Amino acid sequence: MIYTTINTKGGVGKSLTSVVLACLLHSKNRDFKILEIDNSNNSLVFKNSDFLTEDKAISVKLDQKDTVISDMLFDIMCESELDYIVDVGGGDDTQKILDILKPLELEKTYLIPTLKIKKYLQNAEDTYKYIDDFENTFFVLNQYQNQKNIKQEFKYFYGDKDMGIKPVSNLFKNAQVISLPYSDLFQIAEDDEQTILDLASVANGVTEQQAREMSFKLADGDRDKFRILITQYNNSLKAQELFQEIEEQVKTLFVTNTTETNNNEAY
Repeated sequence: MIYTTINTKGGVGKSLTSVVLACLLHSKNRDFKILEIDNSNNSLVFKNSDFLTEDKAISVKLDQKDTVISDMLFDIMCESELDYIVDVGGGDDTQKILDILKPLELEKTYLIPTLKIKKYLQNAEDTYKYIDDFENTFFVLNQYQNQKNIKQEFKYFYGDKDMGIKPVSNLFKNAQVISLPYSDLFQIAEDDEQTILDLASVANGVTEQQAREMSFKLADGDRDKFRILITQYNNSLKAQELFQEIEEQVKTLFVTNTTETNNNEAY
């Protein structure tokens, strides 16, 4: 499968979506690589990750697109079960990469991350139209605060009768949708050059008492270090909860040949 994370607008969470997808694939024991093609970004730096190693994360400029996509096809020919995540930069990058990927006779899924802001949703609509593969395309509603209130948060996606807001596009009504929450834990993990899954794994199989005992031993009499270690453990527990929430929100992405659509309530 080729997963393409794409939007003509930058700053909507494409790289975050791609990294989260890599975490999900790893948790499903899938073999994968991430290919970032972007003239203005190099966000795939996870030196302390246990699974997103340098051989799995490739970042190149747009002028190298033909070479790296050829390499991707070669890799897939060598290993048919290999998943590729193609993270495409915004602006001129978008259509140029899509023009190469769309004709490929391979399984493809397109992910269009977007924020709740109206102008970003307009860019998402333009990207959706250009992809023109509605059955294999998902909008990713990024950075929601509360899943139960997501329709109130993404008013310009779903519409809001009480406020007189219409959806930016009628295309949203029957589009496939997944969503990703906002959390400071993503940044905490990134600051340590890790993914959210690496952060979540810190507390695996460790009880609260064991964490205290290990932290006390490692701190070696240093109160500040002890506090930092306990904080890392607590953040890891929160990251586990976050990752479980993510798995629940994106599970339709991994349903084979799904024909279900999201019946949004339009204005």
